[in-house]
Amino acid sequence: MSLSHSKINNSNDNIDDEWSSFITHQCDDSDNDNDCISEEEDLDVDVFGNSLNIKSNTKGLIGKTLSVKTSSLDIDTITIPVPSDIYISTKSKIAYLTEPIDLKIFWDIPVIPYATAENGVIKKQIKFNSKSQEELNIIQEKLQGELYFEEHVMSHIDNPNGRIKFKDIRKITIGISKKDIMSYRSKKKQAFYNCFVMIIRLKIEGLFREFHIKVFNTGKMEIPGVQNDMMFELVLKNIIEILQPYADKPMSYNKKSDTVLINSNFNCGFYIDRERLYDILKYKYNIHAIYDPCSYPGIQSKFYYNNDIGIQTGIQINSENKAKYKNITEVSFMIFRTGSVLIVGMCEENVLVEIYEFLKSLLKAEFNEIFQGLIDIESHNSIKNKKRKIRKKIITVF
Repeated sequence: MSLSHSKINNSNDNIDDEWSSFITHQCDDSDNDNDCISEEEDLDVDVFGNSLNIKSNTKGLIGKTLSVKTSSLDIDTITIPVPSDIYISTKSKIAYLTEPIDLKIFWDIPVIPYATAENGVIKKQIKFNSKSQEELNIIQEKLQGELYFEEHVMSHIDNPNGRIKFKDIRKITIGISKKDIMSYRSKKKQAFYNCFVMIIRLKIEGLFREFHIKVFNTGKMEIPGVQNDMMFELVLKNIIEILQPYADKPMSYNKKSDTVLINSNFNCGFYIDRERLYDILKYKYNIHAIYDPCSYPGIQSKFYYNNDIGIQTGIQINSENKAKYKNITEVSFMIFRTGSVLIVGMCEENVLVEIYEFLKSLLKAEFNEIFQGLIDIESHNSIKNKKRKIRKKIITVF
């Protein structure tokens, strides 16, 4: 019994000695197992013996299984990737006609069949408020000559003895668009008074594109989904050609237009440590930032562009300078782990480009702190362009 007890004590002593040696980084030079690595040595392998040599593996997600801090890697040997060019996906613009529009022109605008491969209006939509049965009958009579139409009744009151004897509010849709065929959503959207909607199909660079145009009785037009000024001008010219035959006066549009919203994106070329970047944005650059991965996967930030100064920092104007600087453009940007950056806001293109250059410089300057791995663009795009499940939808046209 005493011999067994002695062996246990010796074993415990050995374990204690090994643990003490481990935490004090004292290794036995005679031991060939290399149980520990000194602080001066480069860390070339992880705890599982896997190579952490960045230069030998730059394909795919390098930082995918990286459990050590990037500061322990030889980041100085890595060439900082060149960010992609900024890509403007869509712009939402407001244009103004020189003359007001009579909404009765809605019935005169011709709608071409969807299967016809030509430019023109493929769908139009308007909201009617009828205060008598006679007004409703006129609407329904005009619909009889249409190939395809849909009536969405929002409200209907027919009570001869009530305070409101008759009231009918309905949205009329004539024609069909690509979204009706391809989209699986069935939720109905609301419509506005004092305007009507046209969906115009135009052939641009060999491809047919559809544009959603909202025309107000004042001559104001909302046009989302344009990518550049050339496309915007082409859409405006086609709107004039469609409306002019049914207008009483010569019609044109003002050269001045407003940008309501602009969507853009670029990729920095490497995977990002979002928690570290969030701290840097908030505490080093004093940029307004929110990061809650449970509710949103990216860092949500705001860039305050001061149109009255030359050098931009993106910092929110404090209460002392609010009276001095009033021409502030607020632009949102989101940064994701995959290196994708979205820039969204109500601004002109020159402001967008300046914010893009600012973010490029910031990500380059903080590369050593936020780097988690290089991106293989080909594999990244193949994951992005996954095949979607095809859903069937039946549309019956009488």
